[in-house]
Amino acid sequence: MDCFDFRRLHDYYPITPVIEIKEISTGNTSNARLVVTMDNKYIVRKLRDTEQAITEFRISTALQEHAISPTILLSNDNQPYIKDQEAVYNLQFYVEHHKVNNSDIHFYNLGKTIALFHSATQSIPGIYEQNDRFALEHMWTELIQLEEFDNMEYKPQLLALFQQCTTYNHDNNCYIHGDLGIWNLLFNHNKMYIIDFGEVRKGNHHFDISAAISSALDWNQEDKIMTSLTDFRNGYSSIFEPFHWNVLKENFNLWFTRGMMALLIHHGVNERTLQYVNLTLSRKNQLDSIIDAHFLQQP
Repeated sequence: MDCFDFRRLHDYYPITPVIEIKEISTGNTSNARLVVTMDNKYIVRKLRDTEQAITEFRISTALQEHAISPTILLSNDNQPYIKDQEAVYNLQFYVEHHKVNNSDIHFYNLGKTIALFHSATQSIPGIYEQNDRFALEHMWTELIQLEEFDNMEYKPQLLALFQQCTTYNHDNNCYIHGDLGIWNLLFNHNKMYIIDFGEVRKGNHHFDISAAISSALDWNQEDKIMTSLTDFRNGYSSIFEPFHWNVLKENFNLWFTRGMMALLIHHGVNERTLQYVNLTLSRKNQLDSIIDAHFLQQP
């Protein structure tokens, strides 16, 4: 539990006195609270350490030209964070989020926004790479130690996917977000904002693309999936290259495999998690078929 008195934030930042604090759930790697002052709204987030705080500030600053990320404030000490004992916090301007249905997501704009992120962060000095919390080999070691895994219905499929994913050799050509599902996007009218850079590390841009597309697709409208993929590619390729369908297909496999393994490790082998594994395998196969039939021969 935090001991820091968030109502004292105006002692640390050039903001007016705080009149209200609300706990919220935004992103996956940080605790966040809404801070209401006399004339503005902010988000205060608890981070792992000062290295993450510096990294997030430098990325946010690089993205300001494109207005696709909330602005992180400097403290009165000209630092992108404050410390209370061992706890580290940053403060950013609040961006109102309008909940959208997947069927309403504009995939051209989604592709363009993510390409802007990759383009702007391709080479930023002073970035501290974050550890990959879901490294494939590490998760596999944990997974096979589960007693229920030996007799699990989908063990052969997961084993085949794991072995396949370990053969991939993708170029680490830019900084990737690492967890760029729609849960780390804010939708404000026609604008999209990327948040929570707690997983940023060097990687291949197709990994972020696989996360964004798979979480944003309307899986209930199969006839729209091919159009959504095309629109995303067109938006993305207008800003950043290359875009390779074969590499994206491999990253879909990697993203889905990591997701299934993480779920089983953290929630066990049970009816609910097995239903998720079955659904995920079905969606992976669906994307494989569409990419093979319609896109794989394209650049």
